[in-house]
Amino acid sequence: MPGLLQPHLRPPLYVLIFGVLFGTTISMAKVGADNGISPLSLVFWQMFAGGLLMALTAHLKGQPLKFDPQHLRYYFIAGILGNALPTTFAFLSSVNVGAAITGLVYPLSPIFTYAFSLIIRIDQPNFKKIMGMLLGLIGALFIVLPPLRTTYTSNFSDLSMMWLLLAFSIPIFLAFGNIYRSLGWPKGSASLPLAAGMLLATSILLLPALFITGAPIIPQLSSNIQIAILGGNIMMSYVGFIFYFELQRIADPVYFSQVSYFITITTLFFGYLVFGESFEWYILPSIILIFTGLYLVSRTKK
Repeated sequence: MPGLLQPHLRPPLYVLIFGVLFGTTISMAKVGADNGISPLSLVFWQMFAGGLLMALTAHLKGQPLKFDPQHLRYYFIAGILGNALPTTFAFLSSVNVGAAITGLVYPLSPIFTYAFSLIIRIDQPNFKKIMGMLLGLIGALFIVLPPLRTTYTSNFSDLSMMWLLLAFSIPIFLAFGNIYRSLGWPKGSASLPLAAGMLLATSILLLPALFITGAPIIPQLSSNIQIAILGGNIMMSYVGFIFYFELQRIADPVYFSQVSYFITITTLFFGYLVFGESFEWYILPSIILIFTGLYLVSRTKK
């Protein structure tokens, strides 16, 4: 659990852990779609069941959820900005425009987060932070642009503009969510019940989308791979969001946003392992750039 780690190791490890786990759930969404599981049904259950498990864990730790207006507002606003909309858009984009483009948009989240933080003056221009984000962005772009060119040789015109706009709205909502979760954090609240409340609120917010699209609330699980994907995503959501909210508690929004680079790395490796993509020479230096960027951002004051 997060509290067992050394304090100076927690922020970078939390970034790595959540980025890997969430990137895996995105990759599994495409596998699930190929095996008959609706992306919306999958994201609903990983949020709902993951939230219930987290609420139970919080209760056993003596940190029950609070349902006063301030906490309810936080659950739902954080849920829709940082979770329901971007996660649903990511799952749908992965299925409709491919993992390459979906991976491309995530590295833009730290840039938007920092820009919005400067606009509302909760952060200041910092050379190390700017250089760290640029190195991470360059490393992530080196990863996603070559396969993007290979997959879509005729350019973006072959793709629906609606799905492209949907994909590129993801980092904007992520940035809003990163900032809101820090600014709106209820005073004195622990991270675990807030994470549980946000996941449960997210599942409620997803219900209209399920009804509108006709996606089944309870998916048909007729094969072992379907059961494994659903159960695996629920557990990764449960574990991942424990670290997600603890990172949000101890780090500023820009530092927190670095998880996007590791989501990109994870979707890349699953592309190789699951979808048969080849491993190229530029991957290793790209990963070095991303870790160097994370180090520079971590050297700035909270």
